[in-house]
Amino acid sequence: MELLTILLMAMLLGLKHALDPDHLVAVTTIVSEKKKARFSALVGAWWGVGHMTTILVVGSTIIYFNLFVSHSVEMLLEGVVGVMIIYLGVKAFYTLRVSHKHEHAVSGSSKWMLRPLIVGLLHGLAGSTGVAYLFLSTIQDKYLGVIYLLVFGAGTLISMVLATLLIGLPYSWSSDHKKINLLLTRFTGVLSVCFGVYYLYKTLFIS
Repeated sequence: MELLTILLMAMLLGLKHALDPDHLVAVTTIVSEKKKARFSALVGAWWGVGHMTTILVVGSTIIYFNLFVSHSVEMLLEGVVGVMIIYLGVKAFYTLRVSHKHEHAVSGSSKWMLRPLIVGLLHGLAGSTGVAYLFLSTIQDKYLGVIYLLVFGAGTLISMVLATLLIGLPYSWSSDHKKINLLLTRFTGVLSVCFGVYYLYKTLFIS
């Protein structure tokens, strides 16, 4: 019963963790460049794979070897996330400028899948310390820790796929109305840059 409780907690925390603002802003910016719902779901899936990979690898290492990660390293990783979010916002504006010239290439290229994967990897790297320490503060079984991280990662993946499906709906619905879609994509880019600046400021000067 205790095992089931632990795994249920891991799943629920994973489902909730995926919906952190920095996660949603980042994936929304990527989703805004696509016009079909299935691409939105794939963005969430690739983000989830990347996030789950670093959570599992780094988190397991911390748990197994009882490693201590300094606060300055944690803040450095969070700062990288802030810079990444700003970059995604700028990239959204750049994509708008070139999409009318290379529409087929932008929509059809499989290289875009690397972006949500890398974003997920960085998000997982920044969040793995907290997840591992949360486990260590309550449970001592290191092998159970790996299972905990797997279930947690699965929860984030499921949650993000569902979230990106919903996030992608306005962009999909407005794809036949260029002015509305353009306005929506520009707003997303501005939101990403502003949030990234705020996130970076909070990390460097407040945390």
